[in-house]
Amino acid sequence: MTIIKPDSLPRLWWLFPWSMARQLHRNCNALRALADKTDDENRLLRQEVTRLSHSREHWIAKHDRAYAVAMHNERVILEMEERRK
Repeated sequence: MTIIKPDSLPRLWWLFPWSMARQLHRNCNALRALADKTDDENRLLRQEVTRLSHSREHWIAKHDRAYAVAMHNERVILEMEERRK
């Protein structure tokens, strides 16, 4: 595979302009396919996140995290009060 830097063409490219054009075409198609694949994966991920954010399990997990933080904070406060005594 010919690697073409974005700011320059290979030396003597004008001797084989059609092969250079073919390589550029292949690179563009490969990049387009990669971008399409990434877009599809991101779309599926966004759908999954949206589905989970509206689900009952999401809110239960959110409650559990908040409860754990509250209990931790309460325990820390109690320990601080005990140290003062």
